[in-house]
Amino acid sequence: MTPSLMNILKDNTLTGDNYVTWKRKIGLLLQSEKHKFVLTTPKPPAPNNESSIMYRDEYEQWKTSDDMAKCYIMATISDVLQQQHEGMESAADIMMSLEEMFAMKSRTTKREAVTAFMNLRMKPGQAVKDHMMKVIAHLNIAELHGAEIDGETKIDMVVNSLSDSFDQFKLDYTLNKKEYTLQGLMQDVQSAEKILVKRQRSRDSYGW
Repeated sequence: MTPSLMNILKDNTLTGDNYVTWKRKIGLLLQSEKHKFVLTTPKPPAPNNESSIMYRDEYEQWKTSDDMAKCYIMATISDVLQQQHEGMESAADIMMSLEEMFAMKSRTTKREAVTAFMNLRMKPGQAVKDHMMKVIAHLNIAELHGAEIDGETKIDMVVNSLSDSFDQFKLDYTLNKKEYTLQGLMQDVQSAEKILVKRQRSRDSYGW
């Protein structure tokens, strides 16, 4: 096993809240080690005296891969979870049990994070950076729990979350459809923020 795979085992212990991330990484690990097929392939019947050599080899291959998959899974879950799953027959049984334990919680967290992301609105007078950090935090939580939001939709939602002070920026974005990354968007909105602050200071100095 390569050092990078060793790091996956070391740094990604399943505790519950990180289920989606753990599931993705253990899947990559099992795939790279050519053991992932046991999660979707039923255990074949044990060979008997009439079984061919080819069948015996296939059975042993499945059994070896299942044993390895169980070892990898058990090595990357917490001690409490290990104790709960020690007696399970196959890697697929362990994964199914973990799915039942944590998938619903993960879906709930994902739904809450997506809802928070969609409903987040910039408060009047709030700094662009502070607002964007909250947006990115909600988005990261949603994606960590399996939400899939394409880049253009993310940017559209963030632009729409800006306060009314940025109506001109929103209009320009809608008309020009400039392609943004989140970082690039934050930089441009901060530039617009500086212009708005200067205008407000000018108005204040003249008593407008």
